[in-house]
Amino acid sequence: MDTKLTYSDSKNIEHLFRQQSGKMFSILIRLFGFDNSTLIEDIIQETFLAAMKTWSVKGVPEQPEAWLMQVSKNKLINELKKRSNRTRLNEQFAGEKLEEKVDELFLDKEIKDSQLRALFACCNPFLNKKEQIMLTLKILSGFNNSEIANALLSSSDAVKKAIYRAKKSLQEQDIDLNAPFIHEINDRIDTVHTIIYLIFNEGYKQTSGNSVINKDLCFEASRLAVLVSSIDGDHQPESYALLALIYFSMARFPARINANGEMIELETQDRSLWNKEMIYAGTSLLAKSRNAKRISAYHLEATISSIHCMAKSFETTDWESITICYQKLTAIDDNPIAQINYAIALSKWKDSEAGLKKLDEIEESISKPIKHLFYAAKASMFYQNKTFELAKSYYQVAYDLSKHEMDKKFISKKIQMCDRESLKMN
Repeated sequence: MDTKLTYSDSKNIEHLFRQQSGKMFSILIRLFGFDNSTLIEDIIQETFLAAMKTWSVKGVPEQPEAWLMQVSKNKLINELKKRSNRTRLNEQFAGEKLEEKVDELFLDKEIKDSQLRALFACCNPFLNKKEQIMLTLKILSGFNNSEIANALLSSSDAVKKAIYRAKKSLQEQDIDLNAPFIHEINDRIDTVHTIIYLIFNEGYKQTSGNSVINKDLCFEASRLAVLVSSIDGDHQPESYALLALIYFSMARFPARINANGEMIELETQDRSLWNKEMIYAGTSLLAKSRNAKRISAYHLEATISSIHCMAKSFETTDWESITICYQKLTAIDDNPIAQINYAIALSKWKDSEAGLKKLDEIEESISKPIKHLFYAAKASMFYQNKTFELAKSYYQVAYDLSKHEMDKKFISKKIQMCDRESLKMN
């Protein structure tokens, strides 16, 4: 039975539209190519406008996804009939039995295939990382320019120009999205993993705005990771590990922010709120990921997250194993954030002096955008060592260097804690 569309449904409808938009775009781009992006966007927009108009009167259908796909399919067939003599189309969609051929594209297997083809096209090595991310969010995830700009700390105009350049570049390469793409899987799978990882990271801890988590980005990263993990091959265990990492991280979302949207650190989170189903799914995927020819950074990060998720409390966490994982991770991917986390884990396993020594070793490699993380880590170790005045001074430096409003609020509370502890000692 149909249900009346209400204001409370709007967020679910938004998610539905976004997810279906990616599916539709993937099918349509396969038909029309990147040089007809405006036409594709028009068809999708018309479909969603028709949905909002109909659903506001008749209610949301029992199977809204099927409804949207049927309407977009009908619009597509009408458009193909109008344009068959004046628009370059793939030959298999020209001539008679057009409806039958289009129906085949809307089968579940073909929708999945279309999305994978579009994803690997978006991760073309001719594009830079930022263009790859923007194009993926636009085509596969249905984000508009403004949403992409907010997510990536950019402007709508800059996003619009970057996506235009990316589409033009792919258009000039005359990419056939119906050709076999098995060689592209092997050549681009590392890039695809990286793009999904970067999208998730931005959602897990936003670099801008007034909220800590962007759940839309995290959801899209998990959806894309599920899609990629379905591809058989030597890379599949790595795909499983990436998806496991995403699930373990998302499992802690319910306890990660308070009612005011402020961060709650791992030490004080209510672990009973963690999503047990996601933890179970992550554990299963991590087990499947072990059949790998190489241990990737995703394997190690997922293992670290699993140890946190399995610990009954912060105090009983297996910090020795976490430290060893970070040590191995820095050997694979020697990025400064991994080094900072390695130092923090070392301070929990050994003592604050060991962590501070490690931080001193890496200080020169810490770039300005993440300096606040370095000084916050240093402050936490002095706090752990009960040198509260010194801890406060480093927290103050971290506060001054922070750009995110929620980071500032979090560090401000740490400064207040240092003041309270100092008073107790005097």
